Formats: sequence, structure tokens, C-alpha cells
Amino acid sequence: MPGSRLFPVLISGACLCAAIQVDAQGYSFNPRLLEIDHPVDIDIRQFNRANMQPPGEYKVDVVVNGKAFEPQTIRFVQDPPESELHPCFVAVKEALSALGVKVEALKTLNDVDNSACVNPMPLVEGSKWVFDANALALNISVPQIYLDSTAQGYIPPSRWDEGINALMVNYDFSGSHTLKSNYGSEDDDTYYLNLRNGLNIGAWRFRNYSTVNATNSSIDVRSANNYVQRDIATLRSQIMAGDTWTASDVFDGTQIRGVRLYTDDDMLPSNLNSFAPVVRGIAKSNATVTIRQNNYVIYQSAVPQGAFEITDLNTTSTGGDLDVTIKEENGSEQHFTQPYSTLAIMKREGQTDVDISVGEMRDENHFRPKVAQAQILRGLPWGITAYGGTQIAQDYSAVALGIGKDMGSLGALSFDVTQAHSHFDDSDDEKGQSYRFLYSKRFDNTDTTFRLVGYRYSTQGYYSLNEWASRQNDSENFWNTGNRRSRLEGTWTQAFPNGYGSLYLTLSRQEYWKTNAVDRMVQFGYSNRWRTVSWNLSWNYIDSVGTYYANNNGYANENNNDHEQTVMLTLSFPLSGSMTNSYVDYSMMQNNHHDSSIQAGIGGTLLEDRNLSYNVQGAWNNADNAAYSSNASLDYDGTYGSINGSYAWSRDTQTFNYGARGGILVHGSGVTFSQELGETVALVEAPGAAGLSVENEGGVSTDWRGYTVKTQMNAYGENRVAIDSRYFSRANVELDNTVVNLVPTRGAVVKATFVTHVGYRVLFTVTLANGKPAPFGSMVSAELEAGTVTGIVGDNGEVYLAGMPEEGDFALSWGNNATDKCMAHYSFTAKPQDTSLVQLNTACH
Repeated sequence: MPGSRLFPVLISGACLCAAIQVDAQGYSFNPRLLEIDHPVDIDIRQFNRANMQPPGEYKVDVVVNGKAFEPQTIRFVQDPPESELHPCFVAVKEALSALGVKVEALKTLNDVDNSACVNPMPLVEGSKWVFDANALALNISVPQIYLDSTAQGYIPPSRWDEGINALMVNYDFSGSHTLKSNYGSEDDDTYYLNLRNGLNIGAWRFRNYSTVNATNSSIDVRSANNYVQRDIATLRSQIMAGDTWTASDVFDGTQIRGVRLYTDDDMLPSNLNSFAPVVRGIAKSNATVTIRQNNYVIYQSAVPQGAFEITDLNTTSTGGDLDVTIKEENGSEQHFTQPYSTLAIMKREGQTDVDISVGEMRDENHFRPKVAQAQILRGLPWGITAYGGTQIAQDYSAVALGIGKDMGSLGALSFDVTQAHSHFDDSDDEKGQSYRFLYSKRFDNTDTTFRLVGYRYSTQGYYSLNEWASRQNDSENFWNTGNRRSRLEGTWTQAFPNGYGSLYLTLSRQEYWKTNAVDRMVQFGYSNRWRTVSWNLSWNYIDSVGTYYANNNGYANENNNDHEQTVMLTLSFPLSGSMTNSYVDYSMMQNNHHDSSIQAGIGGTLLEDRNLSYNVQGAWNNADNAAYSSNASLDYDGTYGSINGSYAWSRDTQTFNYGARGGILVHGSGVTFSQELGETVALVEAPGAAGLSVENEGGVSTDWRGYTVKTQMNAYGENRVAIDSRYFSRANVELDNTVVNLVPTRGAVVKATFVTHVGYRVLFTVTLANGKPAPFGSMVSAELEAGTVTGIVGDNGEVYLAGMPEEGDFALSWGNNATDKCMAHYSFTAKPQDTSLVQLNTACH
């Protein structure tokens, strides 16, 4: 086998590196032993020590527990002289703190001279500090209990990548062709296209949303949305200008054309961008605090003696019990439970969010008043959040104040009141108030969650901004419903133990002034699993009862008393064998109007990347004399986008539907086609390496030039972009790096560059001019366009080099004399068609 000859080369190299350790006086063995079978004066000084860099100051990448910090200039010393280089910090306390270490938890720092240059490794028990001279990186491993999780999660704005200048187009096209219709319609062909376009220049992002509708020869083109946006790091905010929307935390949101400035919580560390309680306690000595939620450890840290506060807790749900353990130095433990609950409106202690919008209301009608809205939310001590805001228009004003509170075992509660003043052209001014109550609670013991229970009551003279604008624009139609009087809504979920399934209940009830109409909705469901079969039973109830009025005078327009109840049962079970990743689905529906239907089908995914989806279904319903219908569809996600097609059949029509969707990215290196682009993306660049798959991206691989797009990235967070390990199966590609970590800003197109060597893996057997094998331990180097490839000669003159072209040269050297060098030339007689190792004999002159 080709690899059998490579094995002794690798073993020999490993033994060579392991055997020739040195001490301060010289080699720990006689290097002439290497010349027993190779009588050549071999220079092995390159193996004299592991770290080749001399002591001094170097600008290095700093990585702590896998998290990259800003590059720093650090002094490295060798003490004692035969040891490896290690970092040396002046003002070591400040240096460790900047790296996220809890210096107050380290007693070893008490007697340290902060003005001297100190080795930090002995000061942090259990830590490792490794200087990678080749990569110019300082890799640090610190036990989790000594890390400040706030600092660890924080990514400074200096690391944020605004990305490259680029033009983006997202397209989604669909078409339909009616093959047969008994309805006599002339609209046999319809087309729809939406375009989401973008232009990035520096930190600025311009976005446009446009649509095209066509039916036979009729075409409708619209530009629905345009805005420009950028972040303001110093304010932890985003600014938008153009078609945007107001915040909906305090008031009902509305579309405007204007300017919006708002706080972006994604700029915070991931462990600080949602509400969590402050955990307080007292440590009797230097102690370790461990916090568990649902029996999982979610936090562990060392704390000094005395009172402590944990403000950087990253919880795993919207509420529950926190089990807190304080373990003292002597092994004794304190335990207590801290329950908490949260609402979406609540903020952490000390956090402030602001949202300001100014512009013109956007609506389908011609009434577009100028409006301004501002809101502020502030996290206060004791689990309290205070919030408020105002809305102002020419004939409308409103002000709101509210408070939210984490009440521990009693749940989370918020209450706010809004006072509004409205002027109408068709009547006198009206004033009123609106009161809103929200509640959330999770019970860990029973696994019960009230995700949200809300109630809003408005007096008769209260109008929201949208209601005021709707009445001003069209008073007659407005009274078909009127202004809202009250709304009740809530969701309850319950999980049962021991495989007894789970259930949910959702309800809402809404009433309006000057009408006795009531809108009600109830949804109830239960789901469970029996062996491999998953099933769900649901019941939906919707009704609108009462009298609607045509105008403000109370003239009755309609008496409506319509309701619908629907019961549905669904079953799903997976297939096995050759049909793995396929499922059979069955559903049955019945309503109170004696309408019923049955649907059955099979669907799943195919291909190695599971990027081909299929679905075949048949259905029956009792309407129209027991009608039957069927549908078959395919959806393929590839490197250059996605395509889909389906065929639908019924007694009255036969229709073929088709579509394509994807993204187009225009950048400095050309044009790249991809799957649909998300808000923030990465351009993957591996020049010349076609067909490299991107890890965890189904169907995504580099195009013929070596480019593709990772279509979903998290703004302001660490993003891992990796080439799938299957690239090793490619015969002619080698990568210097397979993983790139990026921190993009919102809407950025960042570049993930992979250094490629397009060539072949070759095992050379090198002989000298005298016919003898090249000396064992000789250094080999080949200068290629993509960089320098190096290797070490093993036994019998064998050397392995990767990324080699079909023809080229490489150099050998094994001593200090000019005669201890030679140059070898090679060329392939036949190109390998697979991953086979190429074996060549060549002479070095």
C-alpha cells in the first residue's frame, strides 16, 4: 500500500524529535550515533530546543480557554536558561484582570511585587501558558472558577469586523402553470419574484425590498421598503434612516418613514443580553460558588471572603429555581434556593435600553401624520425594571409609565398605565387611559410554565396611535370594529414525567367599545410518543359574536354569531433501512360544520448532505362530493442556490409549481452565487480549491474558483467558520488552516480566508549524485506560489511533501558547508485520479 512506506518516515521523524533532547551543557546523547548507517555530518541544531525564538518582546495573539483577546506585545523570558520561553508581566494584577482572571480570588497575588516582571503561571493554580512561536500565539488555559465570566464573554469593539464592501441580492422566484382546470379561468400562468437587495460600504448598510407580480401579460412592480443602517459602538446602538418601525415594548409598534435610534442588546456579551437575577451571598473564606438550574451547572466561580454579588449569570430559561452552593476552603458547604421569573420587558440591574423614532406613519391610506416616539427601560436593584415612553403627533399624544418586578417564587409581574389625548376632525377631543398587566411563572417541581398571562383594559376615550390614525383616515369603516376595550391572553404549558407527554393551552379574548362584539380564541393540544410513533391531538375554537356598528352614532351594521371548532389528530413515524431520514405522516381533521379531511404522505431527505427534500401526499375531504387530491414535491439546496418543483392534482385542476431561490454576492474578487443570504454572512475564500464543503452547512461548498458563502452569522459574537474534514479525501488540496473565527457587526459581509495549497501529496525517494539516499534528517523546502512547503528526510531518503504541483523543484540541506546542499527536480508521468499517494524517485544534484 502507498501509505505503508510513509509510516516509517513518520515514526523516524517522531523518534528523532523525541530522542535528541538537550541539557545546558549540550546534547543528552552523542549525535554521531545518527551516522552509523548515514556517514554524513548532519547538523541537528534545529532540534536543539522546542521553541526556536530567542527571549524578547513579541506581538502575539492571546487566547484564553479558546476565546481570542486582542493581540498584545508581551515580553517572553527564559528562566532558567534551558527552559522554554514564558511570558513576563509588569503590573501582573492588572494584566491578569485584563485577561478575565478574577484577581481578587487569588491569594497568591497578595505578596507579589506589582512593579516587577513576574511569571503569571505559578500565580494561577492549575493554569497553563504555552507560547506557540510558529503561530506567534500565547495559548492560556485557566480553571473556570478563576475566570470573570463577564470579561470572558465580552468582545471589545476593536475586534468587531465591519466586513468588506459588497453588493448583495436575495431572490425568491415562484411560478405556477395550470395544466387543466374545470373552472374556465384564463389565468393559466402566474409568476412572483421578491428581491432583497443590499449594499455594504464600510459600516453603512443600505437595504431594499422589492416585489414583482405577473399574471399572464399583467405585471406589477413595487419597491416596498428602503433604509440605511449602521451601528454606533459607543452608544451600543443602531441607527436606521428610511422605512423602519417603532418599538413595541411599551406601545403598539407602527411602520414609519424616518429615523430610528435604538439600543442593540446583541452588542452585550451573550451572558448579559437577557434578564437574570443578581445572586447575593456571604462567603466565610475564599470559596467556590456553584449554581445549578434543572440539575445542570450553569455557573461556577471562585469568590473571596465576604459578601459577593453574581451579576453575570446566564440562565437557561425564562424562570425557575436556582440551586446555589457555597463551598468553603475547609470543605463545608452552604446551600440555598433562589427562585426567579422574568418577562421580555425586564432588564438586568444597571442596564438601560433606549429607543427613539421620528418620522411619518406609513399606511396604505393617504393619511400619513408626522409622529415621534421614545421609550426607556432601566434595570434597578431588587429585580425591578422601570420603563416608560411617549408618543407625539400633530393631533395625538400619549405617555406611559410602568414597572416590572421579579417576585421570586411568586413569578414575574409588570404593570403600566398609558394616558392618551386624541383630536378628531369629525368630533370633539377624547381622553382616556389604558392599563396593562403581564405575569409569568415557572414551577420547577411540576414542570409547569405560565409563559405569559396578559390583560389590557382601556377606557372609552382611549385610542392607540394606530386606532387614532385609522379613525382619522376613514371614520365610517373604523366603526366596523371601533377602538379596543380589553384584551386577555395567556399560555400554559405542562410537561408530564415518565413518558406521559405534554400539553399546552393558549387563549385570548378581545372586546371593543360601542359594540358588544367579542373575539375569542382557544387552542388546546396534547402530544406524546409511543415507541417510534409521535402523535398530537389538538382542539381549536375561534368565534366572533355580537353586533358590529357602521358609525359612531351606533347604527347596527351586522349581527354576527359565527364560531368554528376544529379537532385534529396527527401521527408521524420514521422509516428504517434504505429509507432512513424519511417519515410517514398521517393527519385527520373534523370541525363542527361536519367538514372532515384525511391526509397521508411520506417525506424526508436524501443525498450525503441531506440537502434533497421530498414529499408525496394524498388527501380526501367530504366537501364537493368527497374530493380527492394529491401533491408531490422536490426541494434541492445546492452551492449556487435552491430549486423546487411540485405537481398538484385534484378532480378540477392540475397544476405544476416551480421556483428558485438563492443569493448573489458581488465583492472585490468577483461574483459568488449562494443559497439565500441571511442578515450577516461570511464570504468563504479558498483560492483555487473547488468543492470544499463548509461544516454544518448542507449543500454548501466552494465554487470553481474556491469561493462560497456561509449564509448565517451571529452579529457581535464569535462565529466559527470551518471547512469540513472530508476535504482530506481530495487528492490535490492542502489547507494551512481549516477554521476561522470571526466577529461580524450587524449586516456585515466578513471574509473567512483559508490558505490553500492546490497540488498533490507526494512521497519522494531522494538520492544524491553518488547514488546514495539523501541523509537522514535533512531539511527539505519547496517554494510554491501559495507559500513554502517543508519536510524532513526519513530513512532511505524518503520525504513526504503535500500540495505539490505536477512539476517543480525542491531543495535539500543537511550541514553548514556549501556542499551540504542540493536541488531536486521532478515531474509526474500520470496524474492521480483519486486520493492515492504519489510515489516518485528523484535525484538531487
